[in-house]
Amino acid sequence: MTETQKYAKETHLYSRLADQIQDQIRHGVYRADEKLPSVRLLARTHNVSISTALAAYGLLEDHGVIYVKPKSGYFVKSFMNREVKAPKIRQEATLPAEVSSMQRVMEVMRDSSDASFISFGAAVPSADFPVISQLKKIFAQKVRSDAFLGIGYDSPKGNEPLRRQLARRAVDAGVHVSPEEIVITPGCQGGIALCLRTLTKPGDIIAVESPSYYGLLQLIEALGLKAIEIPSDAETGMSLDALRMALEQWPIKVILTIPSFNNPVGALMPDANKKRLVEFIEHHDIPLIEDDIYGDLCYDDIRPRAVKSFDTQGRVLLCSSVSKTLEPQLGIGWVMPGKYQEQIEYERFLTSITSFRLPQLAVAELLAHGGYERHLRQAREVYRQRRDRLTDLVAEHFPEGTRMSRPQGGFVAWVQMPNWVNSTELYIAAREQGILIAPGEIFSSNPRKYPHSIRISYANAWTAEREDAIKVLAKLAVSQSRSA
Repeated sequence: MTETQKYAKETHLYSRLADQIQDQIRHGVYRADEKLPSVRLLARTHNVSISTALAAYGLLEDHGVIYVKPKSGYFVKSFMNREVKAPKIRQEATLPAEVSSMQRVMEVMRDSSDASFISFGAAVPSADFPVISQLKKIFAQKVRSDAFLGIGYDSPKGNEPLRRQLARRAVDAGVHVSPEEIVITPGCQGGIALCLRTLTKPGDIIAVESPSYYGLLQLIEALGLKAIEIPSDAETGMSLDALRMALEQWPIKVILTIPSFNNPVGALMPDANKKRLVEFIEHHDIPLIEDDIYGDLCYDDIRPRAVKSFDTQGRVLLCSSVSKTLEPQLGIGWVMPGKYQEQIEYERFLTSITSFRLPQLAVAELLAHGGYERHLRQAREVYRQRRDRLTDLVAEHFPEGTRMSRPQGGFVAWVQMPNWVNSTELYIAAREQGILIAPGEIFSSNPRKYPHSIRISYANAWTAEREDAIKVLAKLAVSQSRSA
C-alpha cells in the first residue's frame, strides 16, 4: 500500500468515525455537556488506532460539535438543536409560459468561477478527490501511447470503448442497452438539447418539475419552447397527480424531469412513481427525457433505478454525464435514445460531426479498471457527511421556521426561509460580502414564485472559512426580520 493510499484510508476512517459520533449526538445518545468516551475507550470500541480516535474528536471539535476540558476529556457542545423540516413547495397549477431571459443566471455562473468568492452557488463537484490526480495520469499516458489526433473523424456515436463501458454501468440503474444504443454528447445539457431539437419545434409545450434547474429553463427559452411547471415534492419529486391533470388539459409534447436527486431540491422519485410515469407517456403517446446526471451519487449502497428501466416501448430518452461525478470540463455526456435512435443520431451528425476523443479515452480507462467505482464509494460518503454538516449549520444559525430538503444523493439542497426573508435581497447582500448562493428566482419561469428560497451546493469541504460564510448568510437572513 502506497503512502497516498494509507493516508486516504486513515482519513476515511477518522471522518467516518466522526460522522458516527455526530449521528449519535444528533439522535440524543449523547446530550449537551455530557462527557464522551475517552480516546482510548473510543479506539478500543471501534477497533481503530489512538491517532484515528484523536483525529475524529479533533474533526468534531473543529466543527463546533464538541469541546475539550483540560485533564477531563471531550464533551458535547450545547447548541440550539432545532429540527429542520422539509420545505413546503407550492402545489398550485401553472399555465404554459415562455421562459424569460434571466441575467441573474449568468451573474451566478460568472461569479462562481471567480476564486475571490466563497461559492455555494454553482452545482460543481468537489475537486479534492484522488480521482482527479488519477485522471491526470491517465491523460498523460494516453497522450504518449494512444492515437487521438491524425485519425480523421471518430464514430458519430462517440468512442466505442467508452460506450461499451457505459452500457455495462447502465445495468446498475436497471437499464439494458448495447453500446450501439448509446450516443456520446457534449455533456448532459448537450444531450438534452439534442433530444429537444429532435422532438420539438418552437412554440411546443414542455412539462418540467418546479422548482426546476435553471439550465433547463434557459435551454427551453433558447429553443423557443414553452414550459409548464409541475409542482414537485421535496422528498418524492414531480407530482404525478398534477402532471396527469396538465396532460389532460394541454398539448404537452415532451416531459423533462430529473427523477433521481433532482436539482435544486434533491428529491428522489419512488420506483412506483417512476413506473406510473412510464404509464402516462404510453397512454398519451409522448416521449420523456430523463436527466439522470445525479443517479450515481446516491448515499445508499444500491443505486436507484432509472425511469428508463420501466420503459418497454423505447419512449424514454436517458441523458447523463460525468460532469457531476468527475469534472464538468471533461465535456462528456451521453444519450440512450430508445425508439428515437435514428433521429438522434442524425441530429447529432448535423450539429457536431465529431467530439473530443482524448477525454473519452481517459474516462473509458477509468471505468474499465474500477477507478470510477472506487471514486463513487468515497464521494457518496463524503457528500453525505457534508450534507449533514450543512443541516446542522442551518439548524443552529438560520431563522426559526427555516426548512431544508434532505437529499439522499447529489450535493445540492433547497433552503426555504420564513416569509419575511427575501431570497433575492439575501443573495445581493451576501454577494457584497463575497458569498455566493443561488436565489429562488432563477428556478422558475416566474421569478416571483420562490421569493423565500435558495439553493445551496455543499460539494466542497467544510473549512472554517466556509462555515463562517454560512453563519454570515444566516445573520443576513435574520437581519431582514429586524427591518421588516
